[in-house]
This record gives sequence, C-alpha cells and structure tokens, in this order.
Amino acid sequence: MAKINVYRTESYDTWILKEPVEIDTDNYPEMEGMTEEEMKDYIRENYHDMKPTSNKWYGSLSEELDGQDVRRDKITNEDQDIMFD
Repeated sequence: MAKINVYRTESYDTWILKEPVEIDTDNYPEMEGMTEEEMKDYIRENYHDMKPTSNKWYGSLSEELDGQDVRRDKITNEDQDIMFD
C-alpha cells in the first residue's frame, strides 16, 4: 500500500486602491517652490519619511496611506493546481 501527500495550491494577483489623503503643501515647507510634477516625485521618493497630513495616530505619511480604507480591489490571474511530495 502506498501513501501520497497531495497539496492544493492557489495563486493570484491582488490590486488594491485605498482612499486618498489630501496633502496641503503649506504644511510641507520642503516642497515650497516645487512644480506639481516635482512635488509628486518628491512624495514618491520620500513618503516613508514624511510626517502624516494631520492624523496624530500615524508616524509617517506612509503609515497614514496604509491605514486608509479600501476603495476598490481586484483579483486577477487566479490559478489552482495540485502538487505532491
């Protein structure tokens, strides 16, 4: 008699869009004099180290963005398979 371990695998890609956070550039003097495109680049590169917009519960803009509610999500490339060992 033989015994075989059988496993089920699942894989997929998840895309999540969260609610936005409004940045008032008056509260971020480091962006003074920047064009809108320069500000976007600056935020992309520095949001982990930037202060949150106004929420005292977060330590950074990155944490604040992570804490926003989900506006939309989408699951794609769903796949199932079995494997043995």
